[in-house]
Amino acid sequence: MNENEYMVLLEELIRGNSLSRPSETTKMFARMFQKLMINAACLGDNKEIITDKLRTAFMNDVIDIKALGCSLGRQKLDDSIMKIEL
Repeated sequence: MNENEYMVLLEELIRGNSLSRPSETTKMFARMFQKLMINAACLGDNKEIITDKLRTAFMNDVIDIKALGCSLGRQKLDDSIMKIEL
């Protein structure tokens, strides 16, 4: 799946049913999850998802799927994520 497709899907998953439109926060959490996938070597040269590697990362707890589900907790957001070059 290419980067444009999965970033839209990630943002929609994070947003859930509580928000009708994307926000800077939901977009930021999508970028954070993308960073987790980069660090786990689940993305190809064009930042496309390599599904076999992503599956393995989930199965081996290299990426914790709970990070996506808990992304909108009550913790203060760290603005440094906005400075990460992807």
